[in-house]
Amino acid sequence: MADSRSELATDRRSAIRRSFLITARGRTALHPVRIFAIRLLAGVTLAVTLTAAAPPPDAPMVRLDNGQVKGVRSGAVVAFLGVPYAQPPVDGLRWRDPQPVRHWNGIRNATQKSAACYQSPSRLFGPYTDEFLNQAPVSEDCLYLNVWTPGADTKGRPVLVYIHGGGFGSGSASMPIYDGAKLAGRGVVVISINYRLGVFGFMAHPELTRESGHGTSGNYGLLDMIAALKWVRSNVARLGGNPDDVTISGESAGAAAVNDLIVAPAAKGLFQRAVAVSGSGMGVNMRTLEKAEGYGVELAQRVGAGSIADLRKLSPAQLQEASYVPPPKSGKNASMPEIRFAPNDDGVVVKGDPGAGSTPIVSNVPLMTGFNADEGTVFGVPKSPADFEEFVKNRYGDFADRFLALYPHSTTSEIDHSIKEISRDRYMANLLVWARERVRSSGQAVYPYLYDHPYPAATGGAAFGAFHTASVPYLFGNLGMGPRKFTDKDVTVSRQLQDYLIAFMQHGSPATPSSPWARFSPDDSLVMGLGDTLGPRPALSSPQRETTFQAYLEAGGKLSLF
Repeated sequence: MADSRSELATDRRSAIRRSFLITARGRTALHPVRIFAIRLLAGVTLAVTLTAAAPPPDAPMVRLDNGQVKGVRSGAVVAFLGVPYAQPPVDGLRWRDPQPVRHWNGIRNATQKSAACYQSPSRLFGPYTDEFLNQAPVSEDCLYLNVWTPGADTKGRPVLVYIHGGGFGSGSASMPIYDGAKLAGRGVVVISINYRLGVFGFMAHPELTRESGHGTSGNYGLLDMIAALKWVRSNVARLGGNPDDVTISGESAGAAAVNDLIVAPAAKGLFQRAVAVSGSGMGVNMRTLEKAEGYGVELAQRVGAGSIADLRKLSPAQLQEASYVPPPKSGKNASMPEIRFAPNDDGVVVKGDPGAGSTPIVSNVPLMTGFNADEGTVFGVPKSPADFEEFVKNRYGDFADRFLALYPHSTTSEIDHSIKEISRDRYMANLLVWARERVRSSGQAVYPYLYDHPYPAATGGAAFGAFHTASVPYLFGNLGMGPRKFTDKDVTVSRQLQDYLIAFMQHGSPATPSSPWARFSPDDSLVMGLGDTLGPRPALSSPQRETTFQAYLEAGGKLSLF
C-alpha cells in the first residue's frame, strides 16, 4: 500500500511540475498564466489520495468496484468526494476515450473534492458572483465525481447525476451551487461529475479520427459523461442508490449534454429520466464532425504543431491560451457566445443533432425541460428607442416592423419591459416548436416549464431577475450564498422545485399530489409555471406574439437562447 501511495503522489507531482515549468518559462512572476500554474500546485492538496492512517471508527466506508473509499459525514448525509471514475486523461491519454479506473489497495480518501478540469480562470460578470463560478484549482487530471447519499446502504433510492454548465469550456462539479448535501437530505442520492472541457474535451482532428479506431473524434467530454454513468450503474447500489432509477440533469451546456446523451447509443439503458434546465431547443445547431475537425486543424496550425504527437507535448496552459475565444458582445447587439470546442454530430457517439426536435432519439425517457424568465438579458440590453429598434432589426430582418409593432418601446419603462418579453418569447417560441416536433416524431413524454422567481440582487448590484442559472441554487437547496439577502419566499420556492424534481425522479412525472402537471401535447401552447407563477401558463406573452414568431420561423428565421 505504501508503494502505491508513493507512486500516485510522485506521478501527480511530476505531471504538475512539468506543467508549471512549461507554463512559467519566460513569464513574469505576476503573469496570469503563471498564477494559474501556481494554483495547480496548490491544488495538489485537493487530490484524492490513499490514506495510511486508520480512519476514525465512525468514518463512512464503502467498497467500490476498484477499491475501498472513506467518506465524510455531514449531519444525516454521507459524502464521498473526489472519487475517480476514469484514469487521468494526461500525456498519451489526452484526446482518447476515457479509460477504466485502476484498482487500488488500501483505503482511498474521499473527503475532498478534486481539481476542476482544465479551463481559464473564472471572472465575475453580470449577476454571477463567486458561488456561480469555479473556485477549485484546475488540472487535466480531473475525471472525478462527488456523491451525497442518506446512507451507504442498499435501500435503492432514486439517483440524480448532475452535469454542470459552462459552455463546455468552464465550470466544475465542485462549484458551491452544486453541493448535493441538502438535496440528498430529501431522501435521494446526488452525484455531480467533472468532464473534460474546451480543447481537452472537444477538439476533433482528422488524425484523431483515424487514430480512434471508430472513425470519430472530439466528443471526449461526452464519453466522460457516459463513463461516469457506467460507473454509477456499477457502484451506486452500494451507495444507497438504485442503478435502475437514474435521472440525468444539467443546466445550460449541461442541459445540452443531457439532450446529447438522449441521442447517444452508448448511453442507452444508463438512465431512466432526464432534466434539461435551460434547456432544449436553444437554437445552437450541433456542428458536423468535418467542421469540428477543421477547428482542430486551425488550432494545430496556430501553434505550429505538425501532428497530434506534437500537440500532446504542449502544456495544458499553452493549449488553453491557443484556444481562447473572446467573450460575446454585450449591450444592444448582444450575441451568442462563440463555442468552438463542443460536441459534434459524428454519427457514432451522437446520432443526429438533438437541437432539432425531429431528430430520432435513442433513449425514449421522460424529459422535464424549460427556461428561466430572464435568460436572454444577461449580456446587456438596449436602453433607448433607437437602440431597441436596431436590436430588433438586427435579429429579425424583414420581420422587424411586425415585432416592433407588438413590443412598445417609446419610453425607458416600455423598453425595459419589452426587451425582457421579446427575449423570453424568442426562446420560449423555440421551445414550443422543439417540444411539438419531439412529441410528434418520437412520442417522448415532455414536461416543459417557465420559471420566474427572481434571484436576490447582490448587495450594491443590479437586479437581473430569473437570469440564466438562477434556478439551480433553489434546485439544490443552496440558498444564503454570496452577498445577497434571501427570504422565506426563497425557501418556499426551493422546496417547490425540489418537490417537482423528486416526484419526477420517482415516477417519471413531476406532478405532485397538490400540483398536477400533464405531459405536453403538440396542440398546446401552455407550459408549467414554476417559481412565483404556479400552474399552467402560456409559453409566450400573447397569442399575437406567438403567431408572429411562428410565422418568422416558417419563413426560415432562426431563434436562439441569447
